[in-house]
Amino acid sequence: MQTCPKCGATNDAAAKFCTTCGTPLKGQTGNRSQTTESAQTEAQSQSNQQEQADPAIQAEVERQRQVQAQLRAEQVAQFKQSSRGYWNYLVDSWKKPSQVVVGQFNRWFGIISMAAWALIGSIAVGRTAQAGVNTVENASSSILGIFGGSSTADSVNNTVQSNAITVYFKFFLLLIVGMLALGLVGFIFRKWAQKESLSYFDYTTDLMHRCNLNIILVICVMLFSLMGGFVQLLSVLVISLGASIFVIGFMQSIAIPQPRTGFDSVYLIVVAMIVLEIVLFILFSIFGQSLVSQFSSMF
Repeated sequence: MQTCPKCGATNDAAAKFCTTCGTPLKGQTGNRSQTTESAQTEAQSQSNQQEQADPAIQAEVERQRQVQAQLRAEQVAQFKQSSRGYWNYLVDSWKKPSQVVVGQFNRWFGIISMAAWALIGSIAVGRTAQAGVNTVENASSSILGIFGGSSTADSVNNTVQSNAITVYFKFFLLLIVGMLALGLVGFIFRKWAQKESLSYFDYTTDLMHRCNLNIILVICVMLFSLMGGFVQLLSVLVISLGASIFVIGFMQSIAIPQPRTGFDSVYLIVVAMIVLEIVLFILFSIFGQSLVSQFSSMF
């Protein structure tokens, strides 16, 4: 039922006009509908405002924001502390490589140094090889130019550039696998020869502490390869020096502090070097052939 707004007479709910005075009634229904919708919207808005203004909800949101900010700050602080710790490890290894105490530094620093050396070393050796190829090709081009021959320097150089990334990646894998094998052989002999409890990661940190000078050497090799000319020949000497440092560091890492009584440290090192050469030979036989073939395809 609906009531006429003019005369107050009662009419059916479906009536459009008042049966008493004829006043239209449909506008009143529309107004009521709009009023109802408006009231519902306003009530919903007030409810949302109340939820937003609820102190408990605001406190929980703020608490979660503070927790996330604290976690990010702790992660950044931990990264800075680890970076400073690794830098201190490098500096200490450059100043006094043989004076390392197991457990003094983070056990992962040795693996990090291996990866850094393998990455920089692969780039340095690759750059040196490319520089040598460019020198040879330029010389051959000049000679062929004198005798009227055709030059293939551009095509060879383009082939070198296109295959360089693949060769670098494979050489990096070969270096990192070789370093891990070096650490494994040294760790086995160190555990057998020394009366101490030592993990593989602790040993690699000890080993690379004695060999971290090679990181500086491979950076020098990379710089020499960029200079060109006679300076490039110094790269061969630096690489030989780096290999010697690795051998010396490997020997020291398994022969001290005190080998087992009755087994001389010289023989211990000889046996360890023989085993290491066998392991490296096997690794090169597996991975080296692919690398050599890839490197040969560059020419």
